[in-house]
Amino acid sequence: MNHRFKTICPDADKLLNGVGTLSKFMLNVDKLSADPAWTSGNWSPEEYKGDALEAFVEVLITHSPIDKRINIVEYRPHNNKVDGQDMGIDGYGISHNGNLHTVQVKYRSNTQKDLTANEDHISNFVAKTTSSPKFRDADMTIFTTAKDLNNKVNEGMYHDRVRVLGYKDLVKLVDANIPFWNAFRAEMGL
Repeated sequence: MNHRFKTICPDADKLLNGVGTLSKFMLNVDKLSADPAWTSGNWSPEEYKGDALEAFVEVLITHSPIDKRINIVEYRPHNNKVDGQDMGIDGYGISHNGNLHTVQVKYRSNTQKDLTANEDHISNFVAKTTSSPKFRDADMTIFTTAKDLNNKVNEGMYHDRVRVLGYKDLVKLVDANIPFWNAFRAEMGL
């Protein structure tokens, strides 16, 4: 794992011990993100949640190179924060068809709500991808624990260029998937 979460997570065992479903992982993330012993001095609860899911997504992508539902190989986290502000792209790789592929990861505790362009800063992701000389024509995927991206936003603003793997999609990929959870624990040093 290349994501910084591996080296700064205070106790990966508390986070991942006995976890075999996305809902249990999220329950632990929510609980641990609110614990001042974990977050004081390191990151805010929201940063902790985001970093935890970014690490989860990195493991999911790198351990699933042939899965067409994911459609990404050679994945790398992308640190593009400026003064602590997220500028949009959390990672990138290559699609199965050879296109570059950018990734945005959004942790949301409410799994029934759709992401929106402004409130969830999705426009940062799309703008950074489409304005970058490197990524201009890249495929784009959002991995999120929210329900989905608002359909009118995706159609009207982004012309259906943004693919979303939402909560239900992630559940199908990881729930009771023992090899995935074992790989995640191993990547975190357990």
